[in-house]
Amino acid sequence: MEMKELLEISSEIRDSLQTYISETEDVGEVVKIRSGDVTRKIDLFAEEALEKALQSRELCARIISEELGDHVYPKGGDPEFTLIFDPIDGSTNAVLDIPFFCSAIAYSPKVEHVTFDDLQAGVVATIYGKTYYAMRGEDAWVDGTRLPRSLKGMTKRVFSVYTYGAASIPEALIEFQKGSENIIRMLGSIAMELCLVAEGALDAVIDVRDIINGYDIAGSVVILKEAGGIITDLNGNDFGPETEVGKTENVSLIAALKQNSVIQRWPILYHRND
Repeated sequence: MEMKELLEISSEIRDSLQTYISETEDVGEVVKIRSGDVTRKIDLFAEEALEKALQSRELCARIISEELGDHVYPKGGDPEFTLIFDPIDGSTNAVLDIPFFCSAIAYSPKVEHVTFDDLQAGVVATIYGKTYYAMRGEDAWVDGTRLPRSLKGMTKRVFSVYTYGAASIPEALIEFQKGSENIIRMLGSIAMELCLVAEGALDAVIDVRDIINGYDIAGSVVILKEAGGIITDLNGNDFGPETEVGKTENVSLIAALKQNSVIQRWPILYHRND
């Protein structure tokens, strides 16, 4: 699959979602309760939008998604590739009509044992129109502009930090958040926030809740890495060739651009020795 086709599919899903939201009052209605989460009407609609995009192109794929799990579409077909799909990342924002959510897709030509290093492309299509994308080895982009962008006017470091519901919070992170030189944000869409790190708008994303799954970050990991970023768990382990995307569950993470001096703070935050 070429990037052009993946971008077209992502755009079709976003267009369908925008129409659905404008015409439907109960997009947030819960249709299924899952362990630690729920499935809403809008989630299933996005899943169906992906299936329609594949059907119109007569494509068969293995799909690893948040709502429908690991499956083949069309059912019984012979998949040509794998898509890791988060239909709505930031679903609470979507339900509350806060325009900060997205659909995220990662592509791998492999069908079995797909690791993060096997991902060849990623697209994060925001509901407000911005599209982040990357093909492995071909840089990362947002709407035709190479990432990271040159940003002016930032006077303080800006971090997205997720700690609510965490069983424990590193003492160093608590002290870190007290720093008056830092601005702390929590925007509600981890996929989009990783893209903002790739863009240079956020200095880092830190999540210590142990609830992140592979489909949450697959598309944005490709984008972040191609922009010159790094993402690890709290022990400093990379999401790479040993990490199968579909089996990545309940992890924490920290992400930043390599060129960003915030990397120097990692040993302070998480006791890394390297």
